[in-house]
Amino acid sequence: MTGLIAAEWTKLRSVRSTPLVLAVAAVSTIVIAVVQARSAASAWDSWGPRARAEFDPVFSTFSGFQLAQLAFGLLGVLAVTAEYGTGTVRATFAAAPRRGRVLAAKLLVVGTLTLVAGEVLAFAAFFAGQMALAGKHLDTGLGDPNVLRAVLGQGFYVATVAVLGAAIGTVLRHTAGATALTTGLLFLAPTVLKAFSANGSTALTHWAPGVAAEGLTWTRFHDPEWPTAGFALLVCLTYLAVTVAAAAWCLTRRDV
Repeated sequence: MTGLIAAEWTKLRSVRSTPLVLAVAAVSTIVIAVVQARSAASAWDSWGPRARAEFDPVFSTFSGFQLAQLAFGLLGVLAVTAEYGTGTVRATFAAAPRRGRVLAAKLLVVGTLTLVAGEVLAFAAFFAGQMALAGKHLDTGLGDPNVLRAVLGQGFYVATVAVLGAAIGTVLRHTAGATALTTGLLFLAPTVLKAFSANGSTALTHWAPGVAAEGLTWTRFHDPEWPTAGFALLVCLTYLAVTVAAAAWCLTRRDV
């Protein structure tokens, strides 16, 4: 496994899209965090009691992760489909016939890189946003209730999306199709699940990845339509288990 992990790491960092995708995610999360925080601080005096009560100094500065999750999902997709597109996957399986180990190594590398990058971006966005809120004394600290959990949860969520994208890419073996399915799952799942829900029920929508992200990252105001943090974590782990199992099944039971 050590050799496979080293090989997968070499492949991932050699793909030109990897640093570009991470750069887009970094810029979007930090810039939007500062913009959102400054906007909230400047408008605070004009807000009514309800708006102030629902203001979450952490959740509101994580808006940039809406774009970042797409970038991380694309990174995961390309980590797999780039090999299929160039045909180098044949050389990979010729050198390492045990495909399950190849998949495990690839997902481990993608997951580790994106988890580290996701946590770095989450903490960077948090501190940048809190600095912008400090002028109005609206900022919060990592030691306050739910804050550390929310920051760690945001980094974990985007890493989940990256592994999800890699697993979907393994199943479909095509960049456009895997990107479309990953994007639809992230952004359209809440609407689709809501359409199948009974009036007023949120049981199904809690299983949408994007809604789970909201459940992981709230700190003060908890919308009734969001799942609890514990349930949101269960949703993420369920998606990982199902998609990785599907990827392993497809990879080991078909031709290249």
